[in-house]
Amino acid sequence: MAIVRPFRGVRYDTEQVLLKNVITPPYDVITPEMRAAYAAKSPYNVVLIDLPVGDDDRYAVAGNLYRKWKDAGILIKGQDKSFYLYEQVYEYGGKTYVRSGFVGALKLSEFGKGQVFPHEKTLSGPKADRYELMKASKANFSQIFGLYQDNENRLSVLFNDVKKAMPSASAIDETGVKHSVWTISDENSITKIESFMRDKTIYIADGHHRYETALKYRDDMRVQEGLTEGEERYYDYVMMMFVNFMDEGLKVFPTHRVIDVADNFEDKDFIEYASSLFEVCKLESRESAEKFLKDNINIPGAWVYYGKQGIYGMNLLQESVEKQHPVYRKVSTYLLEDLVLKGYFKYSDERLLAKAGIHFIQSWEEIDDYKKENASVAFILNGENMESIRDVSESGLVMPQKSTYFYPKLATGLLFNDL
Repeated sequence: MAIVRPFRGVRYDTEQVLLKNVITPPYDVITPEMRAAYAAKSPYNVVLIDLPVGDDDRYAVAGNLYRKWKDAGILIKGQDKSFYLYEQVYEYGGKTYVRSGFVGALKLSEFGKGQVFPHEKTLSGPKADRYELMKASKANFSQIFGLYQDNENRLSVLFNDVKKAMPSASAIDETGVKHSVWTISDENSITKIESFMRDKTIYIADGHHRYETALKYRDDMRVQEGLTEGEERYYDYVMMMFVNFMDEGLKVFPTHRVIDVADNFEDKDFIEYASSLFEVCKLESRESAEKFLKDNINIPGAWVYYGKQGIYGMNLLQESVEKQHPVYRKVSTYLLEDLVLKGYFKYSDERLLAKAGIHFIQSWEEIDDYKKENASVAFILNGENMESIRDVSESGLVMPQKSTYFYPKLATGLLFNDL
């Protein structure tokens, strides 16, 4: 049973700050240069508390700053427990898309033991970082991104009614995505949402480290306070954005892999190896490579190899597919990792987790920039499909790190949740 509750959200007072100057993308996509730029926009930019820098006391400084902003009225806590309708409007491929969901508080349960399932591996470093921040601030600064399945999209009627009113907050970020929030506080709507979510399975789309951090924080706090079974506290829940798998605005983009190689690396040696596992074809240009990807968009194990001397299309042979785990046969990032990164480039699990000599990059342009300065080869992928993500989650398996890039990213700074 998924228990989803309303909560008293903490929000920026938009009479004192301009919302677009204080919100950011999630902490884990912000570079040092981006952080400096966000911090320069406003002394109240969320990056100052969500991505603290400095010495060992940086988490305490961030927690104190959060409390200072609340005391000064920069951040205001809602009077009523509410759900929050969150809409993102964006352009992609010349078309306008709308993604809608709601933010609520999900009761925590261990992965696979309740109705919450992950799909990606987590790393100890980011979890330690998020834990120290949560402990110092006693708050969720950003919402985890969760997915649920509803083929009939039954909450859309409620959402459309809510959207008839003006949003309580709205901002357009630097990428052109419009973020809007409405407060849902009437008892009838709250009851409908709670009841609707009760039988839903929740799949983590983004925020695996934050979810596991929330579990550890809950367990540590319950021991510290000596709570018995049945007693609940705010930290038994975590702030989450819930989006229907069927939402037309839900996009999953690929994250491409760039591998550092020796200066004398030759494509022909790799192609010789790959030809025993893949059907390989020479591609003459980026345009032909993009056509190859488009023609094979629903084919797992099909990608473009962007080498030092040429570009090639690769399509996994059926006999190679059949040797894989039935679930992983559908996951290109796993097939690439198993057959190529481990099989040819001899990566160990430890090196992959440490990202030693491997770079996760979103676009051709960024790959070109990197290759100009570094001896490297790249694997250009299509995005994973929703069915594969569900299958991996429900099987108790995980995808390699950076397998999915859900677009657009949720904004940090729209809502905070005190624990």
